[in-house]
Parts: sequence; C-alpha cells; structure tokens
Amino acid sequence: MLVRILDNAETAELDLPPIDDQILVLVNQGFTAIESRHGSTWRRADYGPGSIGLTAPGHPTRIRWCGTERTETTHVHLPGALVDRTALDLWGRDATRLGRPDALSVEDPVLASVIGALKAAALAGADELYAESAATFLAVHLLTRHADAPAPREFGRDELRTRRAVRFIRDNHHLPLSLADMAAAAELSPFHFLRVFKTATGQTPYRYLTRLRVERACRHLERGELSVTEIAQACGFATPSRFASAFRAQIGQSPSAYRAAVRYQQ
Repeated sequence: MLVRILDNAETAELDLPPIDDQILVLVNQGFTAIESRHGSTWRRADYGPGSIGLTAPGHPTRIRWCGTERTETTHVHLPGALVDRTALDLWGRDATRLGRPDALSVEDPVLASVIGALKAAALAGADELYAESAATFLAVHLLTRHADAPAPREFGRDELRTRRAVRFIRDNHHLPLSLADMAAAAELSPFHFLRVFKTATGQTPYRYLTRLRVERACRHLERGELSVTEIAQACGFATPSRFASAFRAQIGQSPSAYRAAVRYQQ
C-alpha cells in the first residue's frame, strides 16, 4: 500500500490513466470544487476537510478542480489484488463481481480516521506492518460500505477448499508452485481444482499466482532495498526475464521504470 501527501494547486486539470490500485483521496485542509469525467458525463462535488474520493481500479479519469486556496490531500493506493482477495475470503467471489468502490465524494468518518492515521504513521516512519494491517481493514470496510457486496454467506465445500488454496498460494508464492501443489492444498484433483478456482475467483490459479507475485514485487520495488534480480527470486519468478515479462504485462512498464517512477513521486 502506498500513502502520499500532496499540496495541490488552486486550479488544475489532468488525466489519470487506469491503474491496478483502489485509490482513496482524503482532503486534509482547504476547500475546492472538483469535477470528474467518466466517458462523456461530468460529475461535480464540493470538497472540504474530511471529503473522500474513491476511484476503482482500471478506471481512467479526467479531473479538474477550482478553488480560491491550496488544498492538502492524502492519497492511499490500496492494491486491487488485496481487495479481490478480501472479496474472495468474505463472499467467495472476485471484487469485480461485487462492484468496486467508485465515488466522486463520500463522507465517511471511519475512512477519514484511518487515512488520517496512515498519514501520521507515514510522516513518523512507522513500520510497514502498520500499513498492511490498515490495508486489510480498509478493503473490508470499502466492500461492505461502498460497494454492492451482499451480506456474507456460508461457504460450500468447494469454496472452502478454494480459500485454503488461496491461503496456500499467498503463503508460498515465492516457491516454484505447480498446479498439482495448489490442487493438493485444496484436496482436489488438478482438473477439478482448475474449474472450482476459476468459478470462485474469475481467473486461473496461474494467473492469480502471477498477479500476487507482481503485487509483492511492487512493494519490494517501492522500498528500494533489493535489486531487480533479487526481487525476481524473492517473489518466485524462475528468471529475471520472466519477472520482467510478467511485470510489464500486468503493470505496463518494466520493473526498473516502475521503481524510477515511484522514486520521482516521492
């Protein structure tokens, strides 16, 4: 999860490309009017301290704002893969099937409090474990309060087995996992496991594993502590070239370019 604190100009207009993160923007101080265009439709809202904007993963957006004073905002990038896993854990379905939170402006004291705490923690240099714990809570809160998620239901036998497989993949993504390994964790045959897993998550086990590995790689690149080759090994990629290929396919740029972009933003 990435937390940024921005000092915004009084007036601006820009295009935001689609990314894989769920974005939350909290206004810390200042007042402004903001407009956002999705397709041919413009939406407008007045922003002030406590206002929160939500942008779902994969949504390109054009925004413009106009005020008489500068504003300070805190931007939280919540990995879309985390939101997907949370939806799978609670409802047995991918978040794309539940609806991802997307709103120009909401008032939510709980969200505002958590984002404010993340801002303070980032400024104080808190351990990343703090952010990871908050990220899980944010994912659950967003899906239950700002999406179309129904009340959680009881899981069937196949869904429970899928959840076991997901936990196994998350705990062992750095290892050279095979389909047989993942199926064994679910206590299913590989053929049955493929069908059950895709029904529950909307993707194949291999695609899920690759997405998870790339997500973890992003976190290593943002920290800047390991080389690209070391990150490839730590995240379970057989070779640096396979890592680079999978990363570019999912993120749209090379690992080195992603690291450079993060450093520039910081």
